[in-house]
Amino acid sequence: MVTIEEFERIREYVLRFVEFTPDDLELFRGMLYKKEIPKGKYFLEAGDICRHVAFINKGHFRIFSIVGDEEITYNFAFDGNFITDYSSFVTQQPSTETHQALDDAEILMLEYHTMQEGYKVRPIFERFGRLIAEFIIVGIVQRNRSLLFLTPEERYLDLMKVRPKVIANIPQQYIAAYLGIQPESLSRIRKRLADSKRL
Repeated sequence: MVTIEEFERIREYVLRFVEFTPDDLELFRGMLYKKEIPKGKYFLEAGDICRHVAFINKGHFRIFSIVGDEEITYNFAFDGNFITDYSSFVTQQPSTETHQALDDAEILMLEYHTMQEGYKVRPIFERFGRLIAEFIIVGIVQRNRSLLFLTPEERYLDLMKVRPKVIANIPQQYIAAYLGIQPESLSRIRKRLADSKRL
């Protein structure tokens, strides 16, 4: 079981979605365990089955897949949020994703079968799981729409507005990959925006 101090941040997050009672929260705390992941190591590697949902207490992650010989970075996960490969977690089939810690990370992990048992004993856990799933799906839809309908510069401006942590914490080559452009193109966009501010 994680400590009350380690549990505090996820407790605040959960209560944004559902009205857990103190007993619900204590049961939930008992379902979690802490894991520390050093910088450069992995929460999940492609080919493995995703057996956990994890809440990031500290650190941030890059989510990528390898297509041919190329790494395709398509998302990031930061402290104060959950991380998982939802498709692999639900189906218990091998993942195509790798989740790499970009700095030393601390996560609180919830195992698949433990969560399923929680659904049985406390219906509100199932509601919480559904709301989190909807939150994840909305993020995927918004990401796909961005790639389809926005120019690279518009995607960068949207990223600055909606996810400033990415701009502040992620190396430029990964941001460029996330935006679907080359690092040189991102440099030109940033220079153009900086020049326009000086005018």
